[in-house]
Amino acid sequence: MPDAASPHAPLFALLHAIPLFAELRDDALQQLASRCVPKSFPAGTVLFTTGEECRGLYMIQSGRIRIYRTDADGREQVLHIEGPNRTVAELPMFDGGTYPASALTIEDCHLVFLPRAAFEFLYRSQPDIAQAVIRALGRRLRHLVHLTETLAFRDVAARLAMLLVGYADRSGVRTPKGTEIALDRTQEELAHEIGTARESVSRAMKQLRRKGLIESSGRERLLIPNVDALRALLPGGKPDA
Repeated sequence: MPDAASPHAPLFALLHAIPLFAELRDDALQQLASRCVPKSFPAGTVLFTTGEECRGLYMIQSGRIRIYRTDADGREQVLHIEGPNRTVAELPMFDGGTYPASALTIEDCHLVFLPRAAFEFLYRSQPDIAQAVIRALGRRLRHLVHLTETLAFRDVAARLAMLLVGYADRSGVRTPKGTEIALDRTQEELAHEIGTARESVSRAMKQLRRKGLIESSGRERLLIPNVDALRALLPGGKPDA
């Protein structure tokens, strides 16, 4: 790992924090880092649109990005909102297709861009990278299966629980009182992510608080005293295998 004073240290730390690359050895991360390009975009920038040819993978150092689709009538459906240490547009990097959704910066963003050709070379030449990618895609697929079932059959509280459990699994911080998560989203944004109205999210939050499943933990943070108890609201009621 580069020395903390090295100019490459922040990039190396970002790659190491991203689930897609977290399991790679330092030498593989170094190869990735050498092909990455830092980029900055102001809020309101469209990074790409649905159907556009994929140019590469974006990794978020700071800021947030909204991933969405728009129907024929111009109505927008938010698929998810990604923040620091997350990737954007990994799917077309693997299947060779176009971007399946659009992406818009909702804050000023500092990103790291990995060109598609560079990623494909590393994927084919480095077994560690290929294996890490397969595991990451498996986790994403499992999450989407749960998401589909929850949106189809569960109430708003269960949908919200699914979202919070996902945050806890990906970036939660363990404390003596439970798992703390950053919740840097408005209730309107949460509503878009789980396909409901803001008022329904507000009611669901109150419901989860009354049951002791979530607690406030400072500004823009939530405490989940027992993640497994919250997970029990999901299809299957248990952690992913």
